[in-house]
Amino acid sequence: MKLFGRKKKESEIQEFSYEIFGGFIINKTSTGYEIVWRSPNLTTLNVDSEPVIDEEVKIKREKDTIQVLTTECKLRVVKKSGETKAYISKI
Repeated sequence: MKLFGRKKKESEIQEFSYEIFGGFIINKTSTGYEIVWRSPNLTTLNVDSEPVIDEEVKIKREKDTIQVLTTECKLRVVKKSGETKAYISKI
């Protein structure tokens, strides 16, 4: 006999992909990281930890800012258990 009838909720995973042309900027903020690009409007995305960047992607670091120099990138955003992570690779 179960005393508590609650089932443990399975963590729901959401995944989004973006193709970014022309490079973009990653800024460190007080709550995580902000990714900003133009497509054709200015688009902003916030993630909890520093994005994982493939070795093929060319970047330039200056203090709390990462400038992605590669002009054709794929940005994959994964939301799992309330945490948002980003993965950047070359198309």
